[in-house]
Amino acid sequence: MSMAPWNKWRLEHPDVRPDLLGVELTDVNLSYASMSYADISHADLSRANLHHATLRHTDLTATSLRNADLSEADLSFSLLSGADLNGAILRGARLRGANLIGASLRDVDLRGADLTDARFDADAIETRKSRFGRGVSYLEKLALGLFSHGKRRDLPRPNKPAGSHRSGRHI
Repeated sequence: MSMAPWNKWRLEHPDVRPDLLGVELTDVNLSYASMSYADISHADLSRANLHHATLRHTDLTATSLRNADLSEADLSFSLLSGADLNGAILRGARLRGANLIGASLRDVDLRGADLTDARFDADAIETRKSRFGRGVSYLEKLALGLFSHGKRRDLPRPNKPAGSHRSGRHI
């Protein structure tokens, strides 16, 4: 299924906020879909392919995204409160300013995800240091609010080896 007609319609109707409240879209392919500002709360998107989807400012409150592929998706400033993200792939996803308070994040792959100013519950993260290495430790610190939300230069960098140019803002 091509997302081209949907994405074209979204470009032509930027003021319309799609209401997909409670829809069941399990196992559906929505890769590259433009879903910004949509209400997809209380929906079932389990095992959905949302690779590279644009979900900026989207309401995904209490939505099941269990085992969904959200790799490279843009979820910046989205509401994911109470969402079930267990087993989801968020590799390389942008979660800047996202609200994940109350979300279940067990076995989530967050490698390379941008979590700048994202909000979490500290107990939502299962510590699996063997799988994520140093990333979980940094993610736990973000979830606990131990870092300032100031400018990039104000953020401490986790266990940064000398000579490394890796930013502390990404996992």
